[in-house]
Amino acid sequence: MYDVSPAPPEPGLISLAAQSGAQKAGENIISRALDAVIDSTKRKFGEAGVHLGTAFRRYLENASKRYNLIRTLATGPTPRSIIGQDNIYVSIGLQYQGKEYDTSTIDPLLRISRRLLILGTGGAGKSMLMRYLFLNTANRGEYVPILLELRRVSNQTQGQISILDLIYACMLEYDAQLQREQLEYSLRLGKYLFLFDGLDEVRETLAGEAAEALQAFSAKYPKNPCVITSRPKENASLLETFTIVESMPLKKEQAVLLASKIWEEDEKTKEFCRQLDELLYDKHRDFAENPLLLSMMFLTFMRNSSIPDHLADFYQKSYDALYSAHDGHDKGCYRRDFCCKALDEGTFKLIFSHFCFHSYFREIYEFSESEILSLLQRSIAKIGAADTSPAGYLTDLRNVVCMIVRDGDIYRFSHRSFQAYFAACYTSQVLSDEQQTKLFHSYLSDGRTFFERQDYYTLLSQIEPERFSANALEAGLRELMERIAGMDDPDVFLLKTMYQAVSFRENNQLSYTITFHGEGLYYFNIVQLYTSCATAGKGLHLPSEEYHRQHAIVKEFFQRQGVTLSSLDSFSQIDDSTCFTDEERHALYSALAVIDRIPETCASIRNWLSELDAKRASLKLPDFIDDL
Repeated sequence: MYDVSPAPPEPGLISLAAQSGAQKAGENIISRALDAVIDSTKRKFGEAGVHLGTAFRRYLENASKRYNLIRTLATGPTPRSIIGQDNIYVSIGLQYQGKEYDTSTIDPLLRISRRLLILGTGGAGKSMLMRYLFLNTANRGEYVPILLELRRVSNQTQGQISILDLIYACMLEYDAQLQREQLEYSLRLGKYLFLFDGLDEVRETLAGEAAEALQAFSAKYPKNPCVITSRPKENASLLETFTIVESMPLKKEQAVLLASKIWEEDEKTKEFCRQLDELLYDKHRDFAENPLLLSMMFLTFMRNSSIPDHLADFYQKSYDALYSAHDGHDKGCYRRDFCCKALDEGTFKLIFSHFCFHSYFREIYEFSESEILSLLQRSIAKIGAADTSPAGYLTDLRNVVCMIVRDGDIYRFSHRSFQAYFAACYTSQVLSDEQQTKLFHSYLSDGRTFFERQDYYTLLSQIEPERFSANALEAGLRELMERIAGMDDPDVFLLKTMYQAVSFRENNQLSYTITFHGEGLYYFNIVQLYTSCATAGKGLHLPSEEYHRQHAIVKEFFQRQGVTLSSLDSFSQIDDSTCFTDEERHALYSALAVIDRIPETCASIRNWLSELDAKRASLKLPDFIDDL
């Protein structure tokens, strides 16, 4: 039997748990957060209730050890702590309805809602935040935190996703020796804080079902607060009962503080922090306000004393810094000799690019050892480096260039941004124009939205802008412009082609339902691809006052029609309505087209195609030939 009576709080409990005093931390947490759980369980399960206290102590001890220690690209192989002495954590902000919320504890966030969906770009610090909230919450004792990395969902069978099964398996992994029945019973008491990290890392075929399973789980156990993180993506909209908050970029003072915490204090680090404060943050804000990209900024600065302006160049320079670090002249990562010494730098990169391309488009983001070795063997054979050992190459990916990390029995990318970048490199270097055109058309029509692969397309458009425009955009956009040219109202026609429906969310924002089959999805994706890559969104922003004016027209329609949140399944409900005249119905569709910036987008596409035609015509002029 174990004593689960209350104990006085101790400072720094979890930092101690992560080192040597884990048992005291676990006992304290149990006594404060699980009193009600244990008492109730004793009554229901008898002596098993006492053992439940032991089970949770073990879980919190072991989970705290793991979650408090972390390795990053910049810190190398030596783990650093998130909380405690010499920690590297810098609290990031979250915003909701224009207001910033502190994340030093869970309390301010739960005052927004007990069902939160945190959206943020890759590398924004979402996973680090979830680890910190786990440790901080456990240290305070109000809740028992459960952190579940949602990529585990990808190992479940379609149609049989169980969040409870995953939670139970996760706890058993950390030696929580309890019965599933005990866990399920205790969930009803509301003593847990569930932290679900990385909805975007769920395999796409399971993502929608995973979102629905999360929503059902939170509804079944409503007393327990739930927080979910994700990159912005379509399946996040299925979490209608969750309040969306957004991660905020690092402010200058936060960026400088993070840089000073992560790297040892020497003259070059001081110089980087000085330039970051005086110049680099303002000049390269897109990089400096993201924790991951800031780390890569540092590595690049150490090697080049400068930072590239474009994202693709930035990733290349960062990789070069990591690749060359083994020679001992660069700082910021672990230095070790290559196992595959016979591979030149170009061949090494090409093998990795092939591996990234195939895993990216198969939506494989983590691997068992046998899986990653098999894929690497395929890539080695494809590139023609038959004498290269897959195991040795994997060692180099982990220990020299730091592209792959091992977490227990699982291998994954140090950050998925590198997977997308090298997939783009392979596309550019190896695929012919015909292959690229076929690839782009296929993947813009395959049931996924452009946003699922936005990082890949953006990087590729920077690597080869003209070739990318020709192979990915031009044919589809010409086809689209020709199709809508003969329509009485081309803007409304395009709206109804791209979207299936539109409705109001609880936050009074419009939510579009995309047509996922046939031409509709392809046209939606090609338009989004154009506005993102060809124009970078310039000149396509709707003035705020015009947005609100058109939004009022749409809202008035919904109010008159009595349409509630998510009740509109198809535009056919509008078309078949007898409550409005044709003129009123057309006004609604026109307002939706304006809100979606369709008139401006179509005009921009026409101008872009005309410029391409004019440029090509100029190349045929005799003066041009003579100049050559």
